[in-house]
Amino acid sequence: MVSPVAGSRSRRRKWLIRTAQVLLGVTVGLVAAEAIFWVRDDGAYPHVNLYRPDPVLGVRLVPGSEQRLAFGGNPVTHLRINRDGYRGADLPPPAADEVLVVGDSQVFGLGVEEDQTFSARLAAARKGGVVNGGVPTYGPAEYKAVVAEMLAKRHPKTVVFTINMVNDLFEAAHPNVERHAVWDGWAVRAESGPGGVTWFPGRHFLFNRSHAFFALRRLWHRRDAGPESGFTSEGTWEDIAGAGYDATAKHDEAERRIRERHAEIGQAETRLAAAEDQLDEATRKVFPDERFGENGNKLQAARANPGDIIEDAIADAEASRSIVVTAELIRQGAAYRARLLADVRARAQHGGDEKLLAAFADRERLQAQLTQLDAQAPVHLESSLAPVLREVKALCDAGGARLVVLVLPIDVQVSADEWKKYDNAPKVDMESTKVLIADVVADAAALGVTVVDALPVLAAVEPGAFLNRDIHMTSRGHQAVADALAKALASPPPAPRSPSLPAGRSTVPLAAAWKAAPEVRVTGSTRAGCETKRIREWLRVACRRYEDTHTVPAGYEVSDWLWPLDVTVVRDPRGEAMTLAMPAATTLVAPVLEGDELVVDFGWIKHSQRLEVRWPKGAAEPTMAFGERVKRKPPRAYVYEPATPTEAAICTCWKTEHHEQSCNGAFGAADAACVKTYAGDCAALLACIVRDPGSPPKGR
Repeated sequence: MVSPVAGSRSRRRKWLIRTAQVLLGVTVGLVAAEAIFWVRDDGAYPHVNLYRPDPVLGVRLVPGSEQRLAFGGNPVTHLRINRDGYRGADLPPPAADEVLVVGDSQVFGLGVEEDQTFSARLAAARKGGVVNGGVPTYGPAEYKAVVAEMLAKRHPKTVVFTINMVNDLFEAAHPNVERHAVWDGWAVRAESGPGGVTWFPGRHFLFNRSHAFFALRRLWHRRDAGPESGFTSEGTWEDIAGAGYDATAKHDEAERRIRERHAEIGQAETRLAAAEDQLDEATRKVFPDERFGENGNKLQAARANPGDIIEDAIADAEASRSIVVTAELIRQGAAYRARLLADVRARAQHGGDEKLLAAFADRERLQAQLTQLDAQAPVHLESSLAPVLREVKALCDAGGARLVVLVLPIDVQVSADEWKKYDNAPKVDMESTKVLIADVVADAAALGVTVVDALPVLAAVEPGAFLNRDIHMTSRGHQAVADALAKALASPPPAPRSPSLPAGRSTVPLAAAWKAAPEVRVTGSTRAGCETKRIREWLRVACRRYEDTHTVPAGYEVSDWLWPLDVTVVRDPRGEAMTLAMPAATTLVAPVLEGDELVVDFGWIKHSQRLEVRWPKGAAEPTMAFGERVKRKPPRAYVYEPATPTEAAICTCWKTEHHEQSCNGAFGAADAACVKTYAGDCAALLACIVRDPGSPPKGR
């Protein structure tokens, strides 16, 4: 007979054994399940789970952590985080010409190995010295913070500020601390994150490393908005499609207003020319003898441009000849014509000639209208990233670093064929969204920084630039971007092209304003054969072909000495000087403000003269002077026609818009991008070459 005590012990032993068996079975089952899911997932997760919270940046990557990653059916990749909290091996000591690349998951390189990112490929091309500062979930505010931190810590010489068009336009106004939270190493959308978590032994493994538990969580969340609801999103085409439509509508309205202004200017200039013609006709009737002799030459030159040809009113019919209009002849003609017109007006008032008085009134009204149009503020639409770009540029300037802006498009902006990889996704025309890229490029160009628009770069390597069922780039896409960056870094920064005017600045004056403006004193300009005028902060110098053959040095052919050929900017601290060479005149237009020093060489076929403009701080006015003639070899063969297709297009448009037989009055820059952008629209082309903010070039 078994005693009660022995029976109790036996039952307890059996219970413990069965419990141990159950626990062992559960453990074996859990281990087996974990192994099965690990094998199924190849040890990879579809999201980065290496985050820790950060009060400023929202998240940081955990130094020394590693992970396998796979999503969208793409190959498994390996992630490792260095001691500074960025992807890759530990950073070496700072290099003298180090490049820092900041951005989000595209810079980080989701979907490719660390040596396949464009930062790594750029480092290979440059033989080192590139830091990958990209962190998934980051936006423009965090990029700026990383730039500030790394400028202080490593002093890079170049900063590549990478803009991801998928979401950066919208994240610019929303810092990461508002958008994301960290939950057991995962970055989740702030609104989906837990209010708090309960710690228990093994929690980190269960929530951060268990593939079986992750599968269970995904199954649980299938009842929500998506199979992975709550996890951080890198954005979709829907985020930019609506913004693209809105931006296109705003640009269309702005362009309509610009076209209206161009048309109004053109109509006013045409009516003003007609009024001037009417007054000239009245002058000829009142003073018929003034059409001949020296005064006749003055009257013809009064409304001409330097380098234009007029018929000599002194010669008789048998000895008729053409003469070239000089700046001095224009000065004399304008003054002489003004005296005659004052007399004509007085006679009209005395005789009650209402028709003639109306012509004078029209002239004054049209001049006032053009003055008002000249002063109108330009139309410009900034992107939402413009403020942060200015702030980053200021940071880089203070830290002695060059700023380069890289703009990465979404895959379906690059190619409509990318829609095929998304099941049941509508094939939306993304053409309108490209205006968003153009706005960012314009904002960056306004700062005088190098801009790399990766859309054409990635389009050139399609198909295969983007991952399957995902917006991120393949190694092929990363290589294309790296090549474009390497080329951009090898080129000097461009001059600023501001889409809006700084305080106290104005647009380049209209042609009618230059025509009416008096000349200003520039030492040596008459001997150089150049007309010099200033309106507000703008200086215009137009050098024509010589008429005075007595100044030709011995040993020169007259034609070699007389013809203007080119104009070259030697020193221009503002980077705003514009030069143009027409068949019989070369022109400089540049702002001159206190503290500036501008140096420009005007070249004829076999000689050149240097113009130096200096305005010391505290001086009332600048000093402006031409130097002595310097002999030179002809840089190219001279032909009496525009030297390039760009100059030919500008010449044609000038004559069309201003109803002139020559284009010697044209001014601005020989900008091929303007000609390409506004082919068929002469008014916009002529506005573009004087850098009117309302008519910017595209496709630079």
